[in-house]
Amino acid sequence: MACTPSTGHLKQAADTHNSHDIHRLPGRSSVGTTQGAIDSTYPCRQMLPDRGDDLTGHKRAAALTDVLAEAHPEIRGLSPRFVQGTFHDVVVLDETWAARFPRTGAALAQAPRRAAAMRLISGFDLPFETPRVLEDHLDRPLGEAHVTVSYISGEATPEKLPSDAVLRAIRDVVGSLESVALTPELLAVLDEPLQFAGGPQVGKAITEHVFPLLSDDERHQASGVLARFAALPPVPARFVHGDLAPVNLRWHDGRVTGVLDWDFAHAGDPAFDAAAFGGFGWPLVQRAIGSTAYERALTHAAMFPLTGAAGALMQKESPKRYLAWFRRRCAVHQHPPVV
Repeated sequence: MACTPSTGHLKQAADTHNSHDIHRLPGRSSVGTTQGAIDSTYPCRQMLPDRGDDLTGHKRAAALTDVLAEAHPEIRGLSPRFVQGTFHDVVVLDETWAARFPRTGAALAQAPRRAAAMRLISGFDLPFETPRVLEDHLDRPLGEAHVTVSYISGEATPEKLPSDAVLRAIRDVVGSLESVALTPELLAVLDEPLQFAGGPQVGKAITEHVFPLLSDDERHQASGVLARFAALPPVPARFVHGDLAPVNLRWHDGRVTGVLDWDFAHAGDPAFDAAAFGGFGWPLVQRAIGSTAYERALTHAAMFPLTGAAGALMQKESPKRYLAWFRRRCAVHQHPPVV
């Protein structure tokens, strides 16, 4: 059943944020570290390629406006932003809310589960804000189906951060997520680890989709990464965000105050989330999580370009940025470069 709050309710959500398809910083390299010269840890987003295309003035934007105007006719007199993301076309109005329209049948099939996950996550006692589902129109056909979520305020990840802020962020974010209880209700709506890139068959997916695009030396290095990943020791599953790229964090006064994009949230190794902070400097990651988890985080980070490329190819997107990322690492024989 669709749930539709009043327009006034939506406008009261100002300063509270949208979805993973908004606030992208395409092409941004690692944050404030010399590592960025070799290893752009997040060329755009951690996992799948994000178009970040501005749809304003495009006929698709007009179609999205028509759908939203059925419930909110006032939108025609306002100036929403239209963005094409990896899974969704997104309409952002007045930095108040964002409407996420699944762009493919596969994305629409996953949308109810993802909306259910957002509802649960927004009720957790976390030290930062998360998007809240405001409207659910997923009972409509593809092209019209959408979810409207709250907008999370805050600053984009700064180019440079003091070490204490980075350490606090890792401990606050990763630590708080680890403490979330994996209840049957939550497990039922979480994603499968690396589902976008083959899930438990991720090695096979990379071999089939990515290896044909690599040189002999690159395949040799990729095989080494896959061997490291296959040798990871089992660890107790914890609640994992799954895409803590800098673009998905909001900051205020040196603290993370908002976390976006929960589509890849799953039960898994918390070192996966810690690996997302490698662009701030791997020594800080090691200090924050300890040596044992640090070694696992390095392996997860080593996989990022390969899973990104596999996911892109499986989504029929270009893997170009992920292959370039992997080749920069191959050039220095470091997966990932540790600075």
